[in-house]
Amino acid sequence: MKVVIPAGEAVSFGEELESDAYRSEERDYKVAVHLVLSALLSHATSSREDFPALIADVFREATPDLEALDLKGDDRAFITEALASVGGVRGAMANLAGGRWGLAQFMWIPRAVEFDLGDMIADAFRNLVDESAPVAERVDAFREQTYSASQALQQKGGYLPNWRLFRLSLSFVAMVLTGYDPSRYTFYSHGALRYGYDRYAPDSAWPKGSMGEIYAEMCELVKAVADELKTQGVPVRDLIDAQSFVWIRFYNAKEQEAPAKAEPSKPAARPLITESVAKDLATAAFWPQDRAERLVAQVGRWRQLLFQGPPGTGKTFIAETLARLLAGEEEGRVEVVQFHPSYAYEDFIEGIRPVVTEGSDLAYEVRKGIFLRLVDQAIEFPEDPFFLVVDELNRANLPRVFGELLYAVEYRGAEHTFRLPYSGGESYVPRNITIIATMNTADRSIALVDAAIRRRFRHIEFAPDPGVLRAWLGTRGLDAIAAHAVGRLVALNEQLDELLDPDRLIGHTYLMRDDLGDVGLEAVWEEDIEPVLREHLFTQHEEVARLRDVFLVPA
Repeated sequence: MKVVIPAGEAVSFGEELESDAYRSEERDYKVAVHLVLSALLSHATSSREDFPALIADVFREATPDLEALDLKGDDRAFITEALASVGGVRGAMANLAGGRWGLAQFMWIPRAVEFDLGDMIADAFRNLVDESAPVAERVDAFREQTYSASQALQQKGGYLPNWRLFRLSLSFVAMVLTGYDPSRYTFYSHGALRYGYDRYAPDSAWPKGSMGEIYAEMCELVKAVADELKTQGVPVRDLIDAQSFVWIRFYNAKEQEAPAKAEPSKPAARPLITESVAKDLATAAFWPQDRAERLVAQVGRWRQLLFQGPPGTGKTFIAETLARLLAGEEEGRVEVVQFHPSYAYEDFIEGIRPVVTEGSDLAYEVRKGIFLRLVDQAIEFPEDPFFLVVDELNRANLPRVFGELLYAVEYRGAEHTFRLPYSGGESYVPRNITIIATMNTADRSIALVDAAIRRRFRHIEFAPDPGVLRAWLGTRGLDAIAAHAVGRLVALNEQLDELLDPDRLIGHTYLMRDDLGDVGLEAVWEEDIEPVLREHLFTQHEEVARLRDVFLVPA
């Protein structure tokens, strides 16, 4: 990977490296975490019978038993001094794993050990640092193994109130790996590394793939930054220093672009982050950059959005992609739910649910629904963005599902509380939750959104987009059939617009099939389009036959 660092920035960072401020504020606490985690995850320690208990101790206590990790006296003294002002080992790890959100990443681990899940936890950590496998595979496997352990803890009744089930964030996994070996691995801050990619490796595209594959590329980026800084004479010691270089530049740029005073009712704008999100969204959606920028700006201005249009226009894909990008790809900050006719207030907000007690008796308890659990997380971490994606919004009985949220989603903040009918408690919808809903306008078997809910959402239309189809086919090496396929879709929709209405057109994603070059348009018609049109035109079979001829004109 080619990295270019302006000479002035390298010189400036070289001076920073020698300062007491850099050592005390940026490096020492990270080195202290490295000393603890490298001792914990060493072969000698991880082979011990009490390894699960040692993991629990490290992630439970502000200052774990450092002697039990066989750390030398000088190292113990350094760790204690370096971490005194950041809440000890636990506070430092939480900061490196995502700030205030970082603590939620690992607070369940000691409890899992208490509930006899120590072997699962220990195996996950051993496998993570087993370098016989590529780092991408290890990261993905670790997230799945720990997720299984977390599920098992929940099933055993070990979850505390307000805990939520989610996969560990990349920030947490990176913190563990960097703590283990900072010469090979890097801490992960999505915003900072995205900035580093754009500024110092502009010829490289932001990586795609699994979280593990993305992290492997991040390590390569930070290694390239370290090599370039060394080439320019900067005495970089490890990837801690190289990542700090990127982070400090990102932080300084963000401070320069932040508004002098944010509006009290809205979070401050984050131009550096939204620019990179728009760029990534445009790439993922095959959109022009300006369209992605407009949508990202709308999300910044509105907290409830409704993506509506015919099926196959990418509404759900865009909603999920946008939410995850704006959340920094962090697990636990995005929830996705699909509404259906049986969906109710008790699923969404809170309700009474049966539980089996330890004595196998049946009891009932009040349980929070998916939205209220997300609300609790957003209240606990007010500086982080959270997103709820509601697919097929209009398939449920919305007034019954939303209840008092019809008021609360519009009037946000602690000054606008509402009382919960089952638990009797009070809550409110914080300003750092964004709701992105989708609605299929072609389904006439269900009601449209009622006026009270419709007024509370900003509506964004999604129509069939020939440009997206053309661009997607080009990336699949199907340029030879792209013009014909796009032309047939346009011709078909022109007929449907006259015959029916714009809500019942055929979306471009119906033709976004990897096997299109092999099966041709006839398979798309028979397998995907014809069944839809037979529903729309169920008494007009001759029209369906005529539309088939329109769509299947030979090239």
